[in-house]
Amino acid sequence: MTLSKSVLAQYMAALLAIPPESNLAKLLKFCLAAKLDDQRLGKDALEVCQMLMENPADLPYWIQDIMGSDREYSPEELAAFGEMKLNNTEEFMQTLWQELEKINLKEI
Repeated sequence: MTLSKSVLAQYMAALLAIPPESNLAKLLKFCLAAKLDDQRLGKDALEVCQMLMENPADLPYWIQDIMGSDREYSPEELAAFGEMKLNNTEEFMQTLWQELEKINLKEI
C-alpha cells in the first residue's frame, strides 16, 4: 500500500503541532529512535502501540519490550528514553493525554 502525499502531509502537520518539549514529543522521539523487531515480538508496530494505548500504565514494560525486541540497546534509544525522565508513569501519561487533547487533529 502506498502512502499518499495527502496522508503524509496530515501526519507531518500533526507532528509540527506537537511542542518539542512535551511528553508526547518525548514519546514520539523514543519511537523514532527505537529499532522494533516486530517478528521477534510476534506483533506488528500498530498492535504494539495499541497495547500501550489500552494499558498506559504499562509504559515502562512497553519501552522495555520495544528496546529489547532487536536484542540491542542503541545509544539513540537510551538517550530518547532518558529524555523522558520517567519517574512517575501515571503523571507522565496524564500530561501526555492533556497535551494530546490540546492538539486539534480534526483540522490537520
